[in-house]
Amino acid sequence: MIRKIFTGGMFVTLKFFVGLLRMMPHSFALAFGRFAGRVLRLILWKITDRCEARCVKSLGVGVTVARGIVRDSFVNLGMSAAEFIRLPRVISRIDELVDFPQESIDVLRSALSRGRGAILMCQHYGNWEYAAARVIHEGFPLHSVYTPQRDKRVEAVIMSTRQEVSHMAMIDSNTGLREIFRVLRAGKILVVMQDLDARQDGIPSEFLGLPARTHEGIVKLYRKFRCPVINAEYWRDMDDPSRHHIRLHGILSDMKDGNGKPFGEDISASIRMCNEHIERVIMRRPGQWLWLLDRWQYTLGKKI
Repeated sequence: MIRKIFTGGMFVTLKFFVGLLRMMPHSFALAFGRFAGRVLRLILWKITDRCEARCVKSLGVGVTVARGIVRDSFVNLGMSAAEFIRLPRVISRIDELVDFPQESIDVLRSALSRGRGAILMCQHYGNWEYAAARVIHEGFPLHSVYTPQRDKRVEAVIMSTRQEVSHMAMIDSNTGLREIFRVLRAGKILVVMQDLDARQDGIPSEFLGLPARTHEGIVKLYRKFRCPVINAEYWRDMDDPSRHHIRLHGILSDMKDGNGKPFGEDISASIRMCNEHIERVIMRRPGQWLWLLDRWQYTLGKKI
């Protein structure tokens, strides 16, 4: 009973802040998000310590540097949450907030012209919600695979914004395999977040120098449908945090793995190609990756 009252109170608080942030000027909301991220880092100090330990171990940096990277990650998370809440207020000018150059648009059009659909390989980095909204605003409908939230009321808030504001179709990762097949057979775009720990369902593959379990769905879908797999990178502008950038770095599945074999022929080598792309993205701006993700939970557990 006490737990229900507590979680109910948390949900009421969430709704209050949603309303407040949507009324604020955009710059004020970003400042609030930055502050909230810093506060969250202090509240979750035990988790923060583990994030910093993972950062030290995977990037080979000192504790002081790792502390700064993790602090920036929490700040980015806070700003991204504030921006997501404000999406209904800014969706009409999303193209002003997110730079999506013609060269990257052409990569996506080229992939879709093959008539086999496409997989947009993404990661929890920068503001992935704004990046998706910008791609959709350019005229590319997206179907995104998601992991259900524990609190269904929170999930309802998130899903309504994604579906009603961004117009992004969502596919439950636990039950949506047939829908995924339908999307690709129809020649549409599937978004997959490839930086999650796959636990026992994945295959071992190095990630930032450490052993990690990685989802192999992207490679299996490519083998079945021959749908182009596209490298996606998006980040928050370091000089103007209210602005974002998207770059699509070509079609990964057109490349060869480290052994010179075509993408998809060797599943392990192809998964490593996927991880290498995400590693390069993280290394460019490590403070914009979500270090709260325990990418090595299944392989290393409490060791880092």
